[in-house]
Amino acid sequence: ALLSYQTAWLKAHYPSAFMAAVLSSDMDKTDKVVTLIDECASLGLEVEPPDVNHSQYRFTVAGELKIRYGLGAVKGMGQAAVEALTRERERAGPFTSIEDLCRRLDLQRVNRRALEAMIRAGCCDGLGANRATLMARLPAAMQLGEQSTRAVDAGQVDLFGLTAGAAARTAGAATAEIEDWPAAVRLAGERETLGLFLTGHPIAEYESELGALTNGRL
Repeated sequence: ALLSYQTAWLKAHYPSAFMAAVLSSDMDKTDKVVTLIDECASLGLEVEPPDVNHSQYRFTVAGELKIRYGLGAVKGMGQAAVEALTRERERAGPFTSIEDLCRRLDLQRVNRRALEAMIRAGCCDGLGANRATLMARLPAAMQLGEQSTRAVDAGQVDLFGLTAGAAARTAGAATAEIEDWPAAVRLAGERETLGLFLTGHPIAEYESELGALTNGRL
């Protein structure tokens, strides 16, 4: 009874912190996470998408009524990979592009599968025009990242005195933007990597038609 009273008090007075803690404790159980995110909505809490420049391994408080999705809840992201990412972010600041991300991370720890999962989950939305463009740029970004690592290990720089990392950033800036995935593909990627549709729902585009049918206008 005492424990129930204490948890109810925390939930009532500190809902963001309470729900972030509960989500973190069950983040390896997708069905439970879905239920808890629905509960967050009923409490008026906004669950913000995962972000390579803001998220931690666990769910965290992002504001009075906001929770930031934890990178550890992204399928394909192990704890070692997330810790390597957050350490590098703390050491050298935010990541600026997909090329910068690949240049600065140990690609043996954060491999292609993990990077693709982060793009599909929306973790890298702040690093490029859209998810389709980020995915198209990923192979070249990884190749440049591997070249940069080899160059640093060998103590070498490339032609004109540019480091491999600088070349990666230049190549990324020159890459043409491509059309984003359709909403259905984008949301399917979220469901695959997060276990739920976080930024929308596949039937949302049909809601106006359903509403018109309900009101007898069609």
